[in-house]
Amino acid sequence: MRLIANALILFILVLSLTLPAFAADPENAETDYVAIVNGTKIPRQSLEQKLNFVKQRYASQGQQLGEEQLNAIKKDIAQRMVEKELLYQKSRELSIDVDKDKVEDQINEFRKKFDDEEAYQKQLSGMGYTEALLRSEITENMAIQKLIEEEIASKISISDDELKSYYEDNTKQFETPAKVKARHILIKMDSEADETEKQAAKKKIKAAQKRIKSGEAFSQVAEDTSECPSSKKGGDLGFFSKGRMVKGFEEAAFSLEPGEVSDIVETRFGYHLIKVEDKKPADQKSFDEVKADLGEQMKNEKVKEGLDSYMESLKKGAKIQMNLPKAAESDSGSEG
Repeated sequence: MRLIANALILFILVLSLTLPAFAADPENAETDYVAIVNGTKIPRQSLEQKLNFVKQRYASQGQQLGEEQLNAIKKDIAQRMVEKELLYQKSRELSIDVDKDKVEDQINEFRKKFDDEEAYQKQLSGMGYTEALLRSEITENMAIQKLIEEEIASKISISDDELKSYYEDNTKQFETPAKVKARHILIKMDSEADETEKQAAKKKIKAAQKRIKSGEAFSQVAEDTSECPSSKKGGDLGFFSKGRMVKGFEEAAFSLEPGEVSDIVETRFGYHLIKVEDKKPADQKSFDEVKADLGEQMKNEKVKEGLDSYMESLKKGAKIQMNLPKAAESDSGSEG
């Protein structure tokens, strides 16, 4: 259901990253879990693997997490795991069934992302999964999603008056800014280039300009001479609105009419020639144009609010013991 997928995408993504359960270590009976939810233990190894996944994601972006940040993330992951377990337990209590064919469809969609079975199995192993564990994980997540649909989403409706009122109070949200479609040629020049280097770059851009003025296709000259990756597409930058390009480039592009080519434009990247191919004026989408998407957006927001309340009610009726370092290990609810 598209509504739920959009409304809870972040939440479901967090849930879907939960790793499979591992066998308890008898020698570490007091430390092998991060929480007990109505008698069900959540393995500490699952949390640690999820935490490693987060650290790897930050590291791939050149960021290192400090101890305080790691502790905060660890607590958040543990809480998400507790919430998932509560939701899944509730789905079982309500005897919510999951279509096995749909589970297999999801597994097959995942498998299609890989060139062959060996690559697929290697990815599973790297994630700490077997196919059986993946199937179990997908089944749980689908059961939770179905629970949310039945217990929350199905009970929410948005009236036309609510939609109209929101639209009229937020008209700027439905504005489409003016856009231009352009190609460009770039001859790179370092910001600290000396006069000799500047003259060499200017000579190259002037040579490209001369070819265009003599009648050669802008796209061909861009492909031959531009030092921007877009040269492979004849300098095509597609449509863009204001705020997407550096100031000098943007001012030149928006001042041109379709078919016109700019004079040489200098920016911090170097020298450019710009050709505008099309323009789209700013536009205001009508209520009828946005009504369907707006209704989905507003319903998603109410589903999220409803889920927050639903989760609180589950926690109040549950027996939850947290077992995180530097955190109080106490019941957060009562016997349900």
